[in-house]
Amino acid sequence: MSPNYNSPYRWVMALITAIVMSTSFISLTAFGLGAPEIAKTIGIPVGTLTTYGVDAFSIGLFIAFFLGHGGVFDTRIRLGVFVAQALLIVPQMLMPVLMPLTHSLWLFTLMRFSQGLVIMIIALFSIQLSGWFRPSQRGISLGAMLGAITLGGALGGLITSSLARFGWQALYEITGLIMLGGAAIYFIFARDAKHLVQQIHAAKDKGHASAWSLPMTWIMGIVQIPLTWTLFSVGGFMPAYGFHLGYKVNQVSHIMFIWGIVGFFSAVIGALLGDRLAKHQTTNRGVVNARLKIISIANLIMAAGALMVLYLAPVSYSLFLFSAIVISFMMAIPPNFWATPASVFPMATVGAGAFGMGVISNSTSAIGPIVSSVLVPSLGWSGVFWLMAVLSVLGLVVNLVAMRATLPSEEAIPAKYGIAE
Repeated sequence: MSPNYNSPYRWVMALITAIVMSTSFISLTAFGLGAPEIAKTIGIPVGTLTTYGVDAFSIGLFIAFFLGHGGVFDTRIRLGVFVAQALLIVPQMLMPVLMPLTHSLWLFTLMRFSQGLVIMIIALFSIQLSGWFRPSQRGISLGAMLGAITLGGALGGLITSSLARFGWQALYEITGLIMLGGAAIYFIFARDAKHLVQQIHAAKDKGHASAWSLPMTWIMGIVQIPLTWTLFSVGGFMPAYGFHLGYKVNQVSHIMFIWGIVGFFSAVIGALLGDRLAKHQTTNRGVVNARLKIISIANLIMAAGALMVLYLAPVSYSLFLFSAIVISFMMAIPPNFWATPASVFPMATVGAGAFGMGVISNSTSAIGPIVSSVLVPSLGWSGVFWLMAVLSVLGLVVNLVAMRATLPSEEAIPAKYGIAE
């Protein structure tokens, strides 16, 4: 058993990653709520800016996982985090300066794409925290970190509504400084678990198969597709949907804030439930299936939430808020999903496997908002939310396949790299 598994510092590491994720994803809703003023600065319709901005960010979310595939950062995690944070923060600070000067939609789109690449830190933190937490605690170690995606969205909504009177340029500069502060906390206090780095180096020296040759990489990647489709479509388009229904900026901001806060606690609760089910398992198969059960329950809630937003939000503001709370329970999925790579893959393939899962699951981060952009003018908002619900139900079928598929870890590695603590 690794000495890091009992170190009190493991909770500091979990908190640090949560802070970085929270500050990073302030941009998720700050953009949506600030879009009308940014569009005026560039001189284009707000709908055009929203479509380009959301789609570019979402494509970046997908491409991000290619940056770390092949073991580029699994033994150089701090370097990977530095690259991801630079790709996020530098555009955030440059937009207020360059947009009034250039009025260039394409430059804005490029910078939004760059910001989407920050999502690669999910795989990096998943690997890093697996060195500090035993398998039965990895859910909660990731819960706060992944819940911080919507928490950052909530903070973005709160900051935007509070600072709107100062203009979007000041908003972006202030949020950029907040992001910089989060990155500074990481590089000052974060530590790698030395035993994990040593084990990865040792395993790599013996050679390993490509993660793409393992069927479980593809199956597990598909497991999270309903979540990534829904999460980043809702995060990017919920403000636009609220404006479409006639709600005001402060009302939509409040909706996004509550959605983010509840999403954070949903991730923590989902992580605790996954850990509780995994705690009594004695095999990698048992651990993975325990987490897949929580993911399946969250899929059902996500499907119901999508339809509630569609049909109840137009009725009243209170029902809109209630629907947003229900759909936020989808955040129980990410901590359980990202707690699985160390149980699914052999040690030498954990890094490549995690990034491979991310590439596949985040493919819909790019496709989802783009398809939603097409569906809104052609089929209306009904098409957008019904598609979310259908994908969530199909996800249940994929989960059943994943529960029965052969795990590479059980075929290729000794017990000390698996469930043994």
